Amino acid sequence: MSMFIKDGQLPEDILARKKAGTYVEETSPEAPAEEPVYVKPFSEFEEEDWYELYPKTDIMVRLKVHLLDTAVFYAIFAAIYFVLIPNTVFSVGTLIFWYLFAVYTNAAIFVTWPILFITNGFTPAKYFYKQRVVRMDGERLGLKDVIVRSLLIKGFCNAASCGIFNIVSIIFAYARPYHKALHDVAASTITLDIREKEEDKEKPVEFK
Repeated sequence: MSMFIKDGQLPEDILARKKAGTYVEETSPEAPAEEPVYVKPFSEFEEEDWYELYPKTDIMVRLKVHLLDTAVFYAIFAAIYFVLIPNTVFSVGTLIFWYLFAVYTNAAIFVTWPILFITNGFTPAKYFYKQRVVRMDGERLGLKDVIVRSLLIKGFCNAASCGIFNIVSIIFAYARPYHKALHDVAASTITLDIREKEEDKEKPVEFK
C-alpha cells in the first residue's frame, strides 16, 4: 500500500458515490437497475457511517502509534544532538526520562504534522499500524486541517498546558463510543483502521 492519497483504502463501491454524488445506479429487489437509489454522500457522513466501512479504531493501537512516532522523533533528534555535540554522555535513566517526557508532551507532533499533510493521513507509525486520518467529508486533508488537528491542538495546546491537555484528550476519547479524541473533533477528522481492508485486498479508491 502506498502512503499517498491515490491509494486510499476505500471499498470499491464508494467510487460510485464519489462520481455520482447522492445518486448511484443499483440493482436490488426494491429498486430496478434503471432507478436511482439514494446513497448518503461523504459530505453527510457521521462517525457511525465511517465505522460501517471500517472497524472501530483500537485505542491501544493508537497508543502504540503515539509511542512509535515519539520513538522515531526521539531517535532523529538524539542522532542530530550527538552529531552536533560529540562525546556527550547520558545515563540510560536520563535517556528514558527524556523519551517519556517527549511522550507526555506530544513532542513528536511538531515533526510529524507535515508528514500527515504530505501523505494525506499517515505518520510513520500510522503507516506501520495501518491507521489513517481522513476528513469526515472524505476530501483530502488540507493544510488547515492538519495545522488545526496536529500543530495547534495536539501540539501547542498540550505544550501550553504542560501535558494536561493530552491526558484530558485520552479520557475524552475513552468516554466516546468511537474513541474520537479532541483533536479529531476540533478538525472534523476521524482516524480509521484500514488493516482489514488491506488484508481483504479490496481495490482502493482515490480521494481527491
